[in-house]
Amino acid sequence: MSVSLYTPQNNIYMPYSANIEKSTEIDLRQEMTKLIHDEKRGSWIIYRRAKMENGIPKKCICRTNNRSGEPDIDVACKFCKGQGYYFTDILGKAYINHSQAYAIYEKFKQEGNSKVDYRTMYMEYDFIKKAIPEDRGIPTRFDRIIELELDMEGNIVSPTKPRELYDILSVDPYRLDNTGRIEYYRFRIISIVDKSFLI
Repeated sequence: MSVSLYTPQNNIYMPYSANIEKSTEIDLRQEMTKLIHDEKRGSWIIYRRAKMENGIPKKCICRTNNRSGEPDIDVACKFCKGQGYYFTDILGKAYINHSQAYAIYEKFKQEGNSKVDYRTMYMEYDFIKKAIPEDRGIPTRFDRIIELELDMEGNIVSPTKPRELYDILSVDPYRLDNTGRIEYYRFRIISIVDKSFLI
């Protein structure tokens, strides 16, 4: 079945393709860069990239040198900051959709009622690769997101101060049908209830 378009010049219907030039597809990579950087809607983040070894995060020495296998948290380990595995911090920008928060922190809670923020984050397809060229550049659920505190002008405060810490629930690479290339990454993230790292 062909789609037709009415043209009043000659009072006839003509095939759609004969009247309209072939449309070019929007470059979503450029659109994501424009959204984050040019339109200044990106949030300053530290992307805490887990160092992998055989498909799992490489354990920190603080876990391998004790009987429990747990990381040093009370006095944070100088290598892993109590995370339990080695990582590389990448400073950059990503778009965090704050309007999709599932729940907002409440000062007073009923027993057994815990509310945390679920959000969606979008990141450029080559965010990791630009910072660490030897990395495969594929985000994993072992990575973490630290949103940074900004001043009134939108610049990172000095010294750097974390505003929110997120765990990654899932990572979805967005691809187009015609090329199959990754246009951007979409993250489902959740704020970590423990706020002790903010102090």
